[in-house]
Parts: sequence; C-alpha cells; structure tokens
Amino acid sequence: MTYEVQQILSLADYAVLAMMLVISLLTGVYFAVRDRKSSKATEGYLMAGRTMSAIPTGISLAVSFQSSVTILGVPNDVYLYGVTYIWALVPLLLTFVFVSFVFLPIICNLRITSAYEYLGKRYSMLLRLVATTFYILTNLFYLGINIYGPAVAVSGVTNISLMTAMLSTGLICAIYTALGGLRGVIWADVFQGLVMFAGMLAIIIRGSAMQGGFGNVWAIASAGGRTSVNYESDPRLRYTFGSIVTGGAVIWLGMFGASQVQVQRMLSVKSQKEAVKAFAVGIGLICMYTSLAVLCGLVGFGVFHECDPNRSGCLSRADEVYPFAVSNMFHGFPGLTGLFLACIFSASLSTVSSGINSTVTVIMADFIKPHTNWNERVLARVAKGATFLCGCTTLAIGILASYAGDLIKLALAGSSAFTGPSFVVFILGIWCPFVNAWGALSGLVGGFVGTLVIFFTSPGTQLPDYLTGRLDVSTESCPTNCDFSMSINTTYVEIAGPTSGVELPEPQGIDNLYALSGYYTVAFVALTTMVVTIAVSLLTGGWKQRHNVKHDVIRPPFEAKMFAWIPEKIRSYLRCGVDWVDVNDENHNLDTNGALEASPLANTDEDKI
Repeated sequence: MTYEVQQILSLADYAVLAMMLVISLLTGVYFAVRDRKSSKATEGYLMAGRTMSAIPTGISLAVSFQSSVTILGVPNDVYLYGVTYIWALVPLLLTFVFVSFVFLPIICNLRITSAYEYLGKRYSMLLRLVATTFYILTNLFYLGINIYGPAVAVSGVTNISLMTAMLSTGLICAIYTALGGLRGVIWADVFQGLVMFAGMLAIIIRGSAMQGGFGNVWAIASAGGRTSVNYESDPRLRYTFGSIVTGGAVIWLGMFGASQVQVQRMLSVKSQKEAVKAFAVGIGLICMYTSLAVLCGLVGFGVFHECDPNRSGCLSRADEVYPFAVSNMFHGFPGLTGLFLACIFSASLSTVSSGINSTVTVIMADFIKPHTNWNERVLARVAKGATFLCGCTTLAIGILASYAGDLIKLALAGSSAFTGPSFVVFILGIWCPFVNAWGALSGLVGGFVGTLVIFFTSPGTQLPDYLTGRLDVSTESCPTNCDFSMSINTTYVEIAGPTSGVELPEPQGIDNLYALSGYYTVAFVALTTMVVTIAVSLLTGGWKQRHNVKHDVIRPPFEAKMFAWIPEKIRSYLRCGVDWVDVNDENHNLDTNGALEASPLANTDEDKI
C-alpha cells in the first residue's frame, strides 16, 4: 500500500502566501492607476514606453525564466541525478556574447515590438505570421502547464487543493498582468524574485543547520554520488556534461535570441547600452538562482538520504520528494513553509505573467495593429482585454490538464518543437545573407512538425536506472507506515499503487533512438532545421539573392569591433562575399540623402513568398 503524505499548513503559512499574492496584485493596480493618463498608450502598456532602466529589467529577465522548473525541477533532478545540471551555465555565458554583440545591435536599431517583426523584415510577412502563430499556440499551452505543474506539487504534500492552488494564482496573475502592463509585470517580477531568493536561501540555511552545517551536507551528498559530474558518452543518459553543454547552448540561444519574452524586455529599456547591461544583470541572476537550486537539491538529498519516501511507498510521485523534504525542514517554524510555497508560486506567476504579456504583444503587433485604423487609446483597451482573456485561457488550459494528461505532453512537445527551429531561422537570417524566405519557412515548419512527430510517435520506453543516470537511493531506515518523526503535523492517506524500484530491461533496436537524452534531441532538431533551411535556400536561388538583403537585418560573424584583428579576407569569406556595411557604425559611408553607399537595401520580389 502507498501513502499520500500531506502537510497541514499553519495560519502563518497561509498569511505569508497570501501576502505574496496580494502584493503582486497591488503592483498591477498601482501601475494601472499611475499610467492611466499616459500619452504613450499602447507602447507604454506593452513596452513600458521603452524607458525602463537596466537593473529592474535585468531582474525581470532572469526571474521570468525561473519557472517551477528551477524551483522544483532542478532540486528534484539533483536529488535523483546529481549536480551535472550546473554545467548548463557554461553555454549561458557564451549566449551572452552572441546576444550582446550580434543580436542586440540589430533589434535595437530596428526598434521592433515583436521579435517576429524581424522575420518579416528579413524574410517575408508570411514567415512572420507563421512564426507568430506557432509562438502563440505553444506559449499558451506552456503557460497553462506552468499553472498546473506547481499546483500539483503543492497539493500533493499540503492540504491545499489542486483547484484552489490553480485558481488563486491563475486569476491573480491574469488581473495584475492586465492592469499593470509590462511595467507592472517587470516590477512584480522584481518583488517575486526577492521572494524566490529568500525562499531558497531559507531552505539552504535551515537544511544545513539540521545536518550539522553545509560541510556535512556536502559530505552526505558526495557519499551518495550527488556531487560528481557525469562525463559518460552514452547519449541515452539524461544528464551528462556533453548533453548539457550541447543541448543547453541551443536552449539558451533560443530563449534569449528568439523568444518574445526576453526580447521584449531588452527592447523596453532606453538604449542598446542599457539593454546589454540588463542582459548582463539577467545572466548573473540566472547563474545565482540556478546555483541556489542545485544547493537546495543537495540539502533535500541530505534530509532523506537514509530513506527515499517515493521508493519506500510513502509518496506516490518522485517529484513530491523535494517539496516533502522542505516541509520536514520547516516543521515547527511558522511561516517558513508558507515562504516556500510563496517561492514556488512566485516562480509560476513571473513566468506566466511575462508569457501572457509577450503573447498579447505579438498579437497586437503582428495581427491587430497592422490591419486596423484604431487610435492608440482604443488599441490600449484592446490590449488590456486581450491580456485578461489570455490569462483566463492559460488558467483554463491548466484546469483541463488536471483532467487530460495528454495536454501536458502536447504543451511540452510544442514548446520544445518551436524553440530550436525558431532560433536556427533567426541566427541563419543574421549570419547568412543567402538564406531566403523559402528556406526559412521550410526549416521552421519542418523542424516544428518533425519534433512533434518524434515526440508523439515515441513508444515511451522506460530506461533502467543505470542508463538514465538515476542514482541509488536508500530505504533502509524508513519509518513504519511513513511515520516520519520530523513531520508531526501531517496526515497520511492510503492510495493504491506499487512502489517503484523495479529494474527495467535495456532498450533494443529503434527504442535506443527514442531513448536519446532530451538535450541531444533538441540539438539534433536544430541541426536538421539548419540543413533543411540552407539546402532549400540554395535550391531556390538564395545565393543570387544574397546581395539584395537589407544591411540592417544581417550581421555577419565576427564583425563586431572586438574581432577587428581578424583579416578582412577571412571576414569577407564569412560574409559570403556581400559588401556589408554596419548601419550602427557612425563612420560608415552615406550618400547625400543619408542612405548607405552599398548594395540595394530592399529585397527583390522573388525573395518574398
């Protein structure tokens, strides 16, 4: 018999959680009142008037990325697989170089609102609309799962019901996002980021104190194999140094070089220089939050290193172990469990509110504003209504996911299917002037559909622990009937279900292909998209059209001033022979009308779809 263990929350816990939700709501109300007479209307609502400073924007950029995956998923994976995930920060630092010196100069110069406006300027309007449609659909489903996921984890180990958890976060998120616009979302992110930091720090301090200091935490984790980095080459292993760095590079570049959420923040500041500062702040904070999440995982392992509650049958789900460990740590400290819950919901709110705002921004920029003659006041009202509607839609998707598990699979598949191909289309558009609209459309659609096919045709083969990289856990010192001595204030509900731990057979044949680590799958899809995009472009005349691409939408590799030491002959080769001029360089040659004395700046008609 398996038990479901639930922590009974105190009044102080509820008060802390409620305070976080109320302050988030009031942030939106404050900016709605403050900006109600703003003359910038739509741009003020969707882009914060492009007047934000670097620090709050950088905090928001980092916090909006810190979904429940960071707060719950990373610690849980460290508990199961060790600290190898920390190496994901290596490609993140490389992403900073690419975005700062290649991507930002282009999008800041174009002063776009939607990231997919770039695709319209570089390729064609059709590609822009296709990419925007993919983004809206996949993002709404992903946001719905970000409401559902944390609610499941919390309801599994506390007496808060699943529906209560989803409704309280979903409705409040929809309201404050609709009221405050991007400025309200950014400042709510700043507050929620502080809550997340306080929550994770409290876990590390309390967990270390319980185990006699962090030195003992590390010793216990080391004895359990959690501090070792996995350098094995088997591509089926979930976390290895190779898979994390390879797949991580694609994910980070897709996140910061092609995602509307992050691009919108970097465009909301006063200048390109401020955008780079904001990005630097964001990168630094992401490194900090990820490191804290890894340390939380080590602390969680220390709590249950002698008895894994899932393998012993005391919990029905492996992802409930870490939240249950935290509830054990904080027992007897009123309000701290509430702080942990506030930390989880802050991560969910920051991700969902940012996603809703970005979704409405692309809807307004790509579908509504170009096709209407409405004045700015009307457009601002439409944007607010669309924001609240999108918030309610994501909540509805989260509720449906609680009844239809397939929605979770669809959301995750869609999000993964769009990230890799969209990044490839962006980077090839920037670096390769011969890539045309036909190639980009073929690569984006092919990569998107191909990923979905792989995802949904997978037989769902389960791998044995030694192939997944899942580390051993102990059940030797488990209490009778799940009576954990630290968790006095708990209830135990018997549920049907066998204990896990049965060793599975090794996959055979094509099952090995489906068993590839998700990180390698992402990289494989990106590589395939790149090959298809380049091949179709060359077959449809892209090489002849390369001289007709506008100079303000491309930036060949190694053209930044920091690479001036590279011989011009080599850089010309990397430019594919295009006589490119940096439109951001004050010293470039202009004719008497202020136009570039270079190749024509308009795409030919044959390059359009």
